[in-house]
Amino acid sequence: MRRAAQEETIMRARSSAVAALLVLVLGAQAEAAEYEIKMATLAPEGSLWMKELQKFDSRVQQATNGEVRFKFYFGGIAGDDKQVVEKLKSGQLHAAGLTGVGLGDIVPAFRVMEIPFTYRTYQEFDLVLSKLSTWFKNQFEEKGFVVMGWADTGFVYLMSKKKLATVDDVRKAKPWAWDVDQVAVVAFKAFGINPTLLSLESVTTNLDAGAIDTVYMAPAAAIAFSWHKQVSYLVDFPLTNGAGAVVVTKSYWNSLPENHRQTILLAAKETMKTFRAKTRKENDAALATMKSKGITFLKPSDKDIQEFGSVGAKAADQLAGKLYSKKLLEKVRSILAKHRGK
Repeated sequence: MRRAAQEETIMRARSSAVAALLVLVLGAQAEAAEYEIKMATLAPEGSLWMKELQKFDSRVQQATNGEVRFKFYFGGIAGDDKQVVEKLKSGQLHAAGLTGVGLGDIVPAFRVMEIPFTYRTYQEFDLVLSKLSTWFKNQFEEKGFVVMGWADTGFVYLMSKKKLATVDDVRKAKPWAWDVDQVAVVAFKAFGINPTLLSLESVTTNLDAGAIDTVYMAPAAAIAFSWHKQVSYLVDFPLTNGAGAVVVTKSYWNSLPENHRQTILLAAKETMKTFRAKTRKENDAALATMKSKGITFLKPSDKDIQEFGSVGAKAADQLAGKLYSKKLLEKVRSILAKHRGK
């Protein structure tokens, strides 16, 4: 009995020691989180994008023993891309997951990655980005930003309440364009129509009211916004690929120890690769869901595809000299032509 009591006392002492050690370790890690990176994104809580960012944060915390962590401002609570870029420049935020629109506010030339009716497959998009990645990163660095990793929201499609099978059909539509998206505005004007400029938050009510009848969005995002419940048709030919990236201000980046920078870049590379694959798979599933909900997919004829391509080329030419150089546009076209064997 006495021996059993002694063993029990020893076990309790050990347990208390382990508990005390855990408290000390966890407390030390919490105190050691001296670098809290404030990061904004339009992605809503619970979305694939946020889930991957949270995994990214966990990887970084674990690899830095809790010395670096991210504080997320999700769902657009920090504002739209344009507002977020301003907060990054003023130091209110340190990092952000930006769409092509936000990235274009920093480096306008990046919008060449989203010119309409240009990329037919993800392979083509990835090829062009890989060829231009280093150049783009240098451009962002000159503007005071470091690209931690490239991302995208997947192919974007035209969706409408009315049948849009041809270029002429689109010309009769009442399209919406994001009020901060210059590329979308020029693209619709290349069709010969003026889009209604609205914030993302205003689209649903304007679709309901009939002020607009046509929108553009990646399928998964369209479902997240419930736009798929308000449209009947989808043009089964990609308008563009929704480019994006995670960036951090160079001033904050330089305040981090070099070993932490390398850890973050490694974690970001792994996260972005996983995110791109999952996003594209999610969009394929979203397309299937939309089809099952009764949305009619309109496959343009070869002639119509050529006409859509001509509209895209016209828009791209009009943006040359404004957002990107003619030389950069021709480089993109050259890469694609070579890839296609032309």
